[in-house]
Amino acid sequence: MTDESAIRAVVADFIAAYNAGDWERMQQVLADDIVDMSGGSVTRVGQAAREFFRSRVEAAHARSRPTLSVSLDEVQVFGDWAFDRGSLVVELKPRNGGEVTYIRQRFLEIWKRSAAGRWQVCRIMDNDDGSGHAGADLPK
Repeated sequence: MTDESAIRAVVADFIAAYNAGDWERMQQVLADDIVDMSGGSVTRVGQAAREFFRSRVEAAHARSRPTLSVSLDEVQVFGDWAFDRGSLVVELKPRNGGEVTYIRQRFLEIWKRSAAGRWQVCRIMDNDDGSGHAGADLPK
């Protein structure tokens, strides 16, 4: 398996874990020194970034049945470092009925190979995809 294929496989597993609400599997893709630069938010590092991400995932799953889909437009590998860029859509179906909402974002991630040989995300930056439906639709 090429490094690009390995990263794409990690992304696919992350999507499945997100859709299942499996935080334990989701967090395995995040490096210990993760830096989250989500659009419209302060930069968070390490444990603070993990906690922020987890709170967003838990909020989405508490109030809705979310479905994540990701389109990877590019994956480039440079030795033990890589980046990917693409877009994502989270469909939020309210648990108690009501209008379905969407989160649509573009992202850029930097990956590094861990000492154990696993690819993990160490930097994340995302923003509105221009549709006007970014974090505003995220359950609070």
